Amino acid sequence: MKKVFSILLLLALAFGIVACNNDPEDPNDPNDPNDPVDETASFSGVSDVTIDFGVVFDPYNGVSATDSVDGAISKDDIEVSGAVDTSKAGTYTLTYTVTGSDGKEVSATRRVTVRTEDGQVPEPTEIVIMHGAPYEVDPFHADFSGTEQQARQAEQREVEDRLNVKVVYKAYPASAAWGPSRVTAIINASVAGDPLADIYWTTSDWIQQLADGNAIASVDQYMFTHGENIHPDYVEVGTYANKVYGFGANNLTVDVGLYYNADLISNLGVDNPSQLFLDGQWTWSVFEAWATEVQTAVSALGEDYYALGGVPSNYAESMVPLNGGSLINATTGRVSFAQTPALDTYTFLSDLWSKGLFEPGGAYDAGSPLWQTGKVALHPGSLWFVNADNRWGGIEFELGFVPYPAADDYTGGYVSPISGVAIYNVASGMTPEREELVFQVWNELQLWKTEQELQDEFELTLLTRFDDEIYVEAYLEIYDKVYLELINAIGISAYGENGWRSNVNAGIREGTARTNMDRIKPIYEAALEDYLN
Repeated sequence: MKKVFSILLLLALAFGIVACNNDPEDPNDPNDPNDPVDETASFSGVSDVTIDFGVVFDPYNGVSATDSVDGAISKDDIEVSGAVDTSKAGTYTLTYTVTGSDGKEVSATRRVTVRTEDGQVPEPTEIVIMHGAPYEVDPFHADFSGTEQQARQAEQREVEDRLNVKVVYKAYPASAAWGPSRVTAIINASVAGDPLADIYWTTSDWIQQLADGNAIASVDQYMFTHGENIHPDYVEVGTYANKVYGFGANNLTVDVGLYYNADLISNLGVDNPSQLFLDGQWTWSVFEAWATEVQTAVSALGEDYYALGGVPSNYAESMVPLNGGSLINATTGRVSFAQTPALDTYTFLSDLWSKGLFEPGGAYDAGSPLWQTGKVALHPGSLWFVNADNRWGGIEFELGFVPYPAADDYTGGYVSPISGVAIYNVASGMTPEREELVFQVWNELQLWKTEQELQDEFELTLLTRFDDEIYVEAYLEIYDKVYLELINAIGISAYGENGWRSNVNAGIREGTARTNMDRIKPIYEAALEDYLN
């Protein structure tokens, strides 16, 4: 089914013709066992307030807490964090915390605004968010490319009015284009006492350098108040040295997979890879047999046709975990790319290479001219490549999608590595009050969604990327099966002399993967120890 299906389903979901609620139960049913249980403790009177300059302010005035089992809670048992200085006009944050009879801690936050000496509300606090492409996130930008623009504009106006702030989006300067130059610029500005912004848009791979350079602040102390909506996936990728430095909105999704020339596959008459996956047959042995059949068929079309494109390291990075292994295990803190699951994966890919199934001149990302012109059947890539002008947006053949194959004896679920995740950080060097305000503002600007809403949105995204329902179906089977991979985060250049990617590429092509991995393993272990400590 082609583009017509995608458009019709897109419209159906957009106008509510297709039901998105899979729960047939009454959402108001008090006996529903799936409903969350409320905490016994609760607050009243914790509301934002504006007070005069120089007055005596009692943070407990008007505030009370009760327990549904034990009744009124003494004010002595209510903890208040934060402070209000009425001799300085501005807006302050107070967090109230109490523990109920059920043992659960409950928190509530209020803003206290102190007027100026002449009775005026102080000028809004400017909150600067620095991004590589502000038009992607600034809902008031003339070229805004994000979603739900009107809702985001309304949310920002409400937050600015309520918290007396002004949100400003700025682009990174040309001298901080990307990578090392951006990291260096952020650190140098912090050292000079003049941070580039209050919030930085960076990647998870830079957290170690930015944190060690004292350029970003931990947000641990706010995670159970302002940051309670942040998904555990982001907490994991944003954590360094047991502190949370990075965060993002909603959830993380699988970004990488195998894309194939659907027109070529159809013309060759071989099995559709997406269907093989959906039928539970997409194993290494089936993948090898499929690639061999494709190579035999395309060889009749010319000498420069190949079954597999790209570079071996892309395949290895995603296939090692589907053989029960990992490269650098974030949970155990061990370098694992020289262990048996990884070595067996390299051997399997090396066999495919020696059989001539890979194009000899494969390239990363956009791929080689052979892939771009339709002479390679299958290529690794990311979802955003599909419509990016500098990747595959200009490709003239239909792109199909299939997840990576799993080893024949693998019994676990699908998992896909994530690294270099786009995240946000709070700049260091602020007062505690401003730091908390900055983090609160960022969180309240987000349009937080339920898991079902996130899946529905992701499905709509897939429908705009692919021409056939089967590709969408295959992607949705694995779309949220992610795990954190540290191979790119510990400070070793992936493509340098000692980099995993360059060494595994050479090892798979030359049959020396074990030797190469044994040589670089101590280098990675030392870097990992520094990273973890």
